[in-house]
Amino acid sequence: MTEKRPHDMGGEPGGPIDTVDHGMKFWEKQANALRNTLTSRKVVRLDELRRAAEDLGERYHALQYFERTTHALRTVLLERGVITEAELAAKMAEVRKRYA
Repeated sequence: MTEKRPHDMGGEPGGPIDTVDHGMKFWEKQANALRNTLTSRKVVRLDELRRAAEDLGERYHALQYFERTTHALRTVLLERGVITEAELAAKMAEVRKRYA
């Protein structure tokens, strides 16, 4: 039998559902827009993002939704060779410099 993944909830209680709209922080809107752009242009697929998010293991439950999404996007883009670790590090340093 395979290991149970975070989305494998069949037969289990799902728990309460928070229906309050908490809005989105600026970075969450950016992450959402990036995911929508990359999936609509078929650079990445939603099933890849789901698998990459589930591969976070125990961190999956510790992270919030957009944190998981961002980690999953990073993983898939690196796996596909769309961006390298060095390119990502350089871009992150560039962005951090703007806000220092």
